[in-house]
Amino acid sequence: MLLWPILLLVGPPLAVGLPTQPETIQAHHSHGRPLDYSIEQAKLQESACYPALGFDLPANQSLPTADVSKWWCDSEAEQGFFGFSYDVGACKSLMQMTTDFNRMRTQFSARYVRLYSACDSPGFMDDVVKAAYTAGIGVYSLIWFGFTGGNQWKARRDDIIMTMKTNPLAPYVIRSIDVGSEPLFDFALNPSELATQVLYVKNQTSAYPVMVATSEMQYGYTRQGNAQVVLDSIDAVHANALPFFDQTATTGAQAAPSILNVTKWFVERTQGSKKVIFTQTGWPTNNHVWKANSKLAVASTNSSAEYAETLNTLCEPLKALAGHGGVGWFWQIWDDEDLDGWGMLDTAGNLKFPFSPRIVC
Repeated sequence: MLLWPILLLVGPPLAVGLPTQPETIQAHHSHGRPLDYSIEQAKLQESACYPALGFDLPANQSLPTADVSKWWCDSEAEQGFFGFSYDVGACKSLMQMTTDFNRMRTQFSARYVRLYSACDSPGFMDDVVKAAYTAGIGVYSLIWFGFTGGNQWKARRDDIIMTMKTNPLAPYVIRSIDVGSEPLFDFALNPSELATQVLYVKNQTSAYPVMVATSEMQYGYTRQGNAQVVLDSIDAVHANALPFFDQTATTGAQAAPSILNVTKWFVERTQGSKKVIFTQTGWPTNNHVWKANSKLAVASTNSSAEYAETLNTLCEPLKALAGHGGVGWFWQIWDDEDLDGWGMLDTAGNLKFPFSPRIVC
C-alpha cells in the first residue's frame, strides 16, 4: 500500500536487448477518438474468452450460462497491459464505476481493473461486479488492511468470499483475490500469518476459478525475514514494482534494468513456477505525495510517458524471462484524484500523455 518512500537495492543490469515497437494501425473506439493499436492487438480482438477485447457478452448482459471453468481467458496467454489500479476508498457510485470501467476498456483496451483501498458499504462489491461486467472487464479484488491496524480486514475478507458465494455473477467477474497490498512491508501480518490467510481464502473459494495471492514489493518479502512460505502459498506473483523509488532511479526511460531485476528475483524464488503480474507499477508526474530516494529521479509528465514506453518495449524480454505467457501489469493509478501525480488522468479527467499500451507480444 506504500505510505512512504522506500529503498530498493537494485542488482546489476541484465543484458537484455530491447525490441522495436510493433507495426501499428489506426483503430477507432465507440467514442470516435483514434487510438494506435498494434496489429497484434487487432488480432487479439477475435478471441472468444472473457475478458478478451472481442468477446461478446450474453444478450442483454444476462447471467452467463457457460461453465465458469471455461469462461476465462487462459492466464498463460495473457501479457502486457492488464488495466489500471483503481481506488475505491471513496465508495464510488455504480454509475461512476461503470463510466470509468467503460472508459478503461474502450479508450485503453483494459481487460481488468485492480481494486485499491476499500469501501465498507454493504453491497459495494456487488456494484463493482455489476459495473465491471457491464464494461466487459475482470476484477482483481483486494482485501485491504489499511494503515491504522485493527481487524477490519477480516470483515473485508469475509465480504469478498460471501460475494463469490452468493452473487451468481461474481465468479464470472472476479478473477483474483489479493490478501493485502504490501502487508509484509507494512507489518500488517508476519509471513506465516499471511500464508495462512492466503490458504484460507483459497480453501473458501476453491469451487471457483479464482486466483489467490498478495500484492507485495520485492523487499517486502525480506523485511520480516524469510517469507518464502508466502511465495509458496500464492497462485501467482502479484508484485508492486515501482522503480521511481530505487536508490539509482533517474528517469522512466532508464527503468528497464530495475523492472527486469525485480522480475528475475521473483522468478528465481518461485523456480519459475508462477505467473508474474505487476499489480502496481507506474511513474509519477510530480512528487507531491512521495519523494524519491535518488536525487536524480525525475518526476515529470515526460518521465512518466517514458516509463509507459519502457513497459511496452519490455513485453518480449519479460515474456522470455518469466515464461507463463509473459508479465501482465496494472498502471498505478487511474487518476490524480486518487493519488496526486500517479494517475494516468489528471484531476479534470484528461489524459496526461498519449498512452497506447501493448496488450500482447
